[in-house]
Amino acid sequence: MWTANLEISKKQGSRIFLLETFCGVGMFLPQAAALKSGETGLYTVLLGAIAAVCYPWLVQKAEGSLTMEEVLKKHRVISFLYYVRFFINAAFFYAYMLLLARVFLLPYMNIYWIGLPVIFLAFRMNGEGLDDRARVMEGLFWFILIPFIFILLLSMTEFSVKPFLIRQFEPKNLAVGGLYVLALFHPMELVWFYQGHMKEKGMNKKTLLGIIILSAGVFAATAGSLGLQMIRRDPFPVISMAQNVAMPGGIMARLDIFLIAFWIVGVFCVLSGYLFYGNWSFENTFPGKKKWGRWISYGGLFLITGFLIPMVRLWENYISVFLFANLLLGILIPAVLFWLERRGGTHEKDHH
Repeated sequence: MWTANLEISKKQGSRIFLLETFCGVGMFLPQAAALKSGETGLYTVLLGAIAAVCYPWLVQKAEGSLTMEEVLKKHRVISFLYYVRFFINAAFFYAYMLLLARVFLLPYMNIYWIGLPVIFLAFRMNGEGLDDRARVMEGLFWFILIPFIFILLLSMTEFSVKPFLIRQFEPKNLAVGGLYVLALFHPMELVWFYQGHMKEKGMNKKTLLGIIILSAGVFAATAGSLGLQMIRRDPFPVISMAQNVAMPGGIMARLDIFLIAFWIVGVFCVLSGYLFYGNWSFENTFPGKKKWGRWISYGGLFLITGFLIPMVRLWENYISVFLFANLLLGILIPAVLFWLERRGGTHEKDHH
């Protein structure tokens, strides 16, 4: 097993949670909140983010001294379903990486040449085990966040408070929007697969607070710069916000390029996470066949590269179904599995 006898630190686990949870959805937050909640968008983002950062605590309580690895060994069908689900999710984030690169960075490059280094880097990053993956993620942490925070701060020069003035408060919009934002944070379910291997249980509170602040910050910066109406119409409002940002003296006028590049790296963390834990689930289903799972996943994803950008439109038509299915399955399946494990008493018997 890739996770056997491997442990990660509390700091590493906390940073993995931030990168895999926030970086996968931050680009979509402003548009989703504006469409679902309008003037209460900022508060729905806060509500959804607060709910998301509570999730690791609930996972810790459910797991106890068990790990997902121990549980899935006894449920191979469920383990295989995880493999299939995570491959679909990896394809989703891979498609958006390709779309960003094609639209903003490399419009004339063959899509397979764009995808090849992404697949290769994910393959190399995930090949050695959980501790090596954690070290890479830890190294990427500030590399991803510093330019993002820098651009958010610069956007304050174009900031307007008008989008945050609530003329008519509707609790229903707040609740629906908050739930939708929570569904956007569905990559948080990956915490089931590594929190049990942390040397010290529980997430770093500063990192969890960082998720809330970054989520609120990206919405506030985008809405404050563009306005709610523009966010609703713009397919990439966060990128448009960065395009409006300018450094004093005209230095580095195209800051959006830096944001796009660093955001691609952030989404890569989520994509590689789904591939890593998906292949781990494959090995639980078919012991000793780790290489088969890796070649099917990485090779299969590369083979369908040319079909994924057209598929983005289909995903967008059913995005609510996709998000809420992931949210519900990510909560219900582990909850039922751990309940069955404790009800059967097998774990307690092993320790007496």
